[in-house]
Amino acid sequence: MSGPIDAGDVEIVGNKIMLYSFNRAAYLNIYPQVKSFDIYESLDNYTLTADFYIAEGIDLVNKFPLGGEEFIEVSFRTPSRDTISYTFFVESVQGMKTNDQANMRSYMLRCCTKDFLLNSTTVFSKRYKDKNYDTAISELLEIDMKASTRLITNESTKGKFDYVVNNMRPFQVINLIKERAVSKDFKSSLFVFYEDNKGYHFQTIEQLIKERKGGAQGKAFTYDTANRAEETGKSINVRNILAYETVSQGSAIKKVTNGAIRNQVREFDLHRGTYYKKHEYVNITDHGQYEKTADEETFDFNSADYNTFASKLPGITRMSIKDATRPEMEHNNNIHLQRPFRERIFQYGVRIRVYGDTSIRVGDIIELKFPEIAGLTDGLGKKGEIFSGNYIITNLKHRCDQRMNNKFEHFMVMDVAKPNQHGKSLG
Repeated sequence: MSGPIDAGDVEIVGNKIMLYSFNRAAYLNIYPQVKSFDIYESLDNYTLTADFYIAEGIDLVNKFPLGGEEFIEVSFRTPSRDTISYTFFVESVQGMKTNDQANMRSYMLRCCTKDFLLNSTTVFSKRYKDKNYDTAISELLEIDMKASTRLITNESTKGKFDYVVNNMRPFQVINLIKERAVSKDFKSSLFVFYEDNKGYHFQTIEQLIKERKGGAQGKAFTYDTANRAEETGKSINVRNILAYETVSQGSAIKKVTNGAIRNQVREFDLHRGTYYKKHEYVNITDHGQYEKTADEETFDFNSADYNTFASKLPGITRMSIKDATRPEMEHNNNIHLQRPFRERIFQYGVRIRVYGDTSIRVGDIIELKFPEIAGLTDGLGKKGEIFSGNYIITNLKHRCDQRMNNKFEHFMVMDVAKPNQHGKSLG
């Protein structure tokens, strides 16, 4: 990209957004007709999704024709960053409108990946016998599903997945494996299976935090109210936070009732008819065993007095079944640790809007610097210690909008979360 670089600049490689028929026989560059597009990555979604917003006067619907079974390919990059490429399946055409003069039509192409289509057309029955959880995921994708996207996994599991699936779709089986998988290294064993522009990922959130928090300082964003450009809502620094809102700050009751303060799991021996083991999590003593988004963020979001009061009795008591005739799956030993970590990681959540950066992916750890709320006489710009710090990206949307000069402008909207306080304790 030549010439001066502005915040939000993005290059659509080759000025091409290619539309293909299902058999790839027909194709068309719809770059001029695409007014904006959104691409979504999420730790909660198994595949990527996208929306392309079209405004055209070439009767694309009839002449291509366009019926909601096509493919879209696009590659783009922000200056000095990575080029990222996507291939989407057009799942449906939505919101079609024609103007009064009948010379312009607008609509949205709702897209997913081809593997999402493949999942909907694949139903199978099989026994997975004595498989490590990570091996079972690989076998499912590569052999049973024949997925088009590669699996990236660098976390070992313990225990065995021994299970008969009957008339199930691949992603339903992945859900079974993900819920039962046990990590060799991290106690929460809160596994996620998701897709980004690199491939599929199967690992715990704790593993994501450990391997990516070292890059947080290189991905630091600041909410700088003084460094604003003339255009409202923009700022001069490409790493500035353009807008943010707090979407969650914990719930004292929900944490108790979901077992995040204290919970208990009793293992029931199916053959002996007696309770075999008891596992218990108590937040006031056990919260420090999880991986932290930053080493200096050690304080619990709950005060010591609240922890003591709310943990007198378990908020949840569960029963798990042990079948001594089957291979040890290890899952029963971690159930009591999963829910507290899930509640913990989403205890404080923020949604931010920033300029685009194609080197950032969902699951990355970024640093956010928020100012303290202060009056004009108190001194503006002082860093807020508790809520500034490292966050994990749980949802990410790339938003590209066409400018007046037929170029695109790139923004990102990210949901980010942090499990620990920084700076000082609440009590």
